[in-house]
Amino acid sequence: MTFSIKNIFTSKFIGQQLSRLRMGQSYYSLLIASINAVMLVKIAYPTIELNYILVFVPFLLLCTVFVGYFLDHHNINSLDTLKSNEMAHRFLNTGDLKNQEFQLLQTKILIEALNSIKDGKKLEFLEIEEKYNNYVKKWKSP
Repeated sequence: MTFSIKNIFTSKFIGQQLSRLRMGQSYYSLLIASINAVMLVKIAYPTIELNYILVFVPFLLLCTVFVGYFLDHHNINSLDTLKSNEMAHRFLNTGDLKNQEFQLLQTKILIEALNSIKDGKKLEFLEIEEKYNNYVKKWKSP
């Protein structure tokens, strides 16, 4: 099997796009982690007013974007090289599926927490624990 210069440049281009996608996912992960931290503070300290939290959330999100930009700027070259090398041999594995499913579970729990705060209801921790236990049971090794 021979590789031409066009294949090498195409591989490098696709590797760069995949590394940018990965960095975009990092921005999303940082954003969700920031929002989770804010909601945990609200749940842990109910005496803190929601207005104060809403004032600090934009600052936290700007910090998140700054950290993401810093990581993007310093890691994009190494990541695009790694992705270029890896893309021919990379397939989805159970670790990838498990990670994505856990992020979806976090997002669902966050939405439930926001809805309960918005509606003034108590958060059902037993339902959350049951969802988490179902996730753990599904991915537990035999």
